[in-house]
Amino acid sequence: MQSDDIGEFASSNSFSTLPADVKERTRLAVLNFFAVAIGANAYAQSKNIIDSCREIQMGNYPIYGSGKKSGLISSAWANSSLSHLLDFDDTHLGSIVHPSAPVIPSSLAVGIENSGSGSEVIYSSAIGMEIAIRLALGVGLDERYSDWHNTSLYGTSAAGTAASIMFHSSKDEISSSFLQGLTVATGFLSNRGTVTKSFQVGRSAAEGIISAIASRNGVTVSKNIIKTFAASLSRSSEIDLVTMDLGKKWHVLDNYLKPYPCGVVLHPGIDAAIKMREKNIAFDDVERVDVHVNPVVLVLTGIMEPKTGLESKFSVTHAIAAALAHGPLYPEHFSDKAVRDQTTLEIRKKIKVHSEENINRGQTVIEVKYKNGKTETVDLNRGPETPSKHLDENDVHLKFSHLVDPVVGKDIAATIWDYLRDIQKKSDISEIVEIFD
Repeated sequence: MQSDDIGEFASSNSFSTLPADVKERTRLAVLNFFAVAIGANAYAQSKNIIDSCREIQMGNYPIYGSGKKSGLISSAWANSSLSHLLDFDDTHLGSIVHPSAPVIPSSLAVGIENSGSGSEVIYSSAIGMEIAIRLALGVGLDERYSDWHNTSLYGTSAAGTAASIMFHSSKDEISSSFLQGLTVATGFLSNRGTVTKSFQVGRSAAEGIISAIASRNGVTVSKNIIKTFAASLSRSSEIDLVTMDLGKKWHVLDNYLKPYPCGVVLHPGIDAAIKMREKNIAFDDVERVDVHVNPVVLVLTGIMEPKTGLESKFSVTHAIAAALAHGPLYPEHFSDKAVRDQTTLEIRKKIKVHSEENINRGQTVIEVKYKNGKTETVDLNRGPETPSKHLDENDVHLKFSHLVDPVVGKDIAATIWDYLRDIQKKSDISEIVEIFD
């Protein structure tokens, strides 16, 4: 059974057996998690999340960047939700999963509870993120179920696996936690443009810890749940993919930290728009802008007339227009104010989006047609699995500073970064409580 294989693999390996590139990619994912979770506190919607989670459960676990605390389960819920609020986290393009958001905060919360080490956080996070991606690839989704939100759907089981590892559970308990997570998996794409889009991801992190606790206490679960789960979602699942080449092939190496705070399928289009902007386009003389994208772009980011900043993160027209107007995009370009930006609005009115099967997920073609008949074309094509370049530590540090400095100040931000950058060397991550006190 897949669950037995996962329990056996997770319990018989450790940080020391992880490949070096998996360790490094996961370390950067942890740094990126803190950047986007803390940075979300600059936005009003974070208060709704924090207040809700604190009312659910109080305790002494930090909600990063807020100066507030809540319980073991509710802190993971809040931190997970915050890390996904700006849509600036990460994405595995092949599965459209944001694996760090449900997994890393669960690992950290249990690590604080158990005085776990930083290397354990890296290990459990790597395994959990790998499981999230593998579940998505193995189960898949039929078109009739395309409204499910993959991160919430598969994140619960992945977070449960990671939390179970941090609890130092047995192989049978890890296996059970993986299965327990499948029984409460949920989340819908219809919540795009609302706070619940991130709150449902946070629920997955919380339910993951609950699954791990239940498994430790002998709450039994059917091993057939994975087949039931898959059959309820897809007619063409390939469950063997969940564990095929486990430990030999690492899908987390194809997980991309986001350079832009919006749906990852928009990133090729943003980069194409930035290249087009370098041509010094005079938009007053432009008749229309044709944008050619893969069909998944309209499925995931097809809000053509966004009314709020949250909606604009799922709007292909806004993202392209904003990048043509301003260049590289940051959270401020997906705010309520940015949606009303006149330059962006004028360009957006001229954009026509074309959905084409022969355009892959890592490609966008932009054609600018002038009133005098002249045209300019940019074809940015990274391939079906590659939305953007991999961010290195310097890229993540710049992102961290951009997001965290305004929330906690430069000095405190520097202290947090200096502690976290070598988190794998920390013997007791409960020290994090003092850093965020």
